[in-house]
Amino acid sequence: MHDPHDAILGAANYLHASGAPGNYRVALYHYNPVPAYVDAVMRYARQMTRDPRTFYAYYNWQVFVLTKHGELRLTGPGL
Repeated sequence: MHDPHDAILGAANYLHASGAPGNYRVALYHYNPVPAYVDAVMRYARQMTRDPRTFYAYYNWQVFVLTKHGELRLTGPGL
């Protein structure tokens, strides 16, 4: 998808159909079946809940997670 609005709505619908908000961990695993990905997303979500300003840091900085396939860039300008 090339439209962020459509991509966000599509991901939200997929996660909802997969168990969110009742079980975010299961829904995220259906979205991307890599436990490290699920753990990273849950950690980022907890941090942004504690301090909403963290969103801006994650948006502007390049955030990577290590997966079994190598590093995965989650955020940053130009994505």
